[in-house]
Amino acid sequence: MGEPVSTAAGELAHRLGRIEAAPGSDTEVADRMLRASRLSLRGTVVQLIHSALDHLDLAGRDAGPHEFAHPTLVRSAITTAATALWLMAGPVDERCYRTLQFGYRDQVYRGQYLKACRAGSRQRIADARRAELLAAARELRPGVSERRFHAINSDSFIVAQAGLLMPPDALGGPDPAVEVLTQWNLLSAYAHGRNWAAEEADGRIDSAEVALAVAEAAVTRLERLGVAR
Repeated sequence: MGEPVSTAAGELAHRLGRIEAAPGSDTEVADRMLRASRLSLRGTVVQLIHSALDHLDLAGRDAGPHEFAHPTLVRSAITTAATALWLMAGPVDERCYRTLQFGYRDQVYRGQYLKACRAGSRQRIADARRAELLAAARELRPGVSERRFHAINSDSFIVAQAGLLMPPDALGGPDPAVEVLTQWNLLSAYAHGRNWAAEEADGRIDSAEVALAVAEAAVTRLERLGVAR
């Protein structure tokens, strides 16, 4: 970890900022399908990748890594980049459905926060927004229940899927289908202050390189989806 990580994150951020959705591209079609819901596949993915790169930039700028804080930053980067990659997988209707699920879960968390704040009027806004997103999902999948729609996959499942979606040579040797989830689980132990994490870290591939590879795969995928058919 160090300055090369920060530099690589900056280069990916530059690539990300140049991506557009050409008319007729997969991204443009998905966003047109989502327009009534006021969500955007491209906007959601860009925000997630920006989050990943922001965490990696910060992790790479500190010359003296903190035992628990730095792994937590890298774990967050893998989580958000993997979620972006997962949102872009599958046919266009699946991408739209996942984007709606992600937006719905966002409003669930917002509602929980507002309930704790006892902000009743704003909580009703979050509730109404959830209802809108469920209605939009039912346009794609008629009859889907709210319980099923609410049951978005766990972070660990999404991270595992991201490893499967990456090119086999993305890590220069180790299999992403195995290594991405393995690293995420190890980093999760650091993030939760577990004792065993340091004992298992020796000899493993640099976790920041894994996070950068996931982020690059997401950027590359968004680039391809933005090209007109």
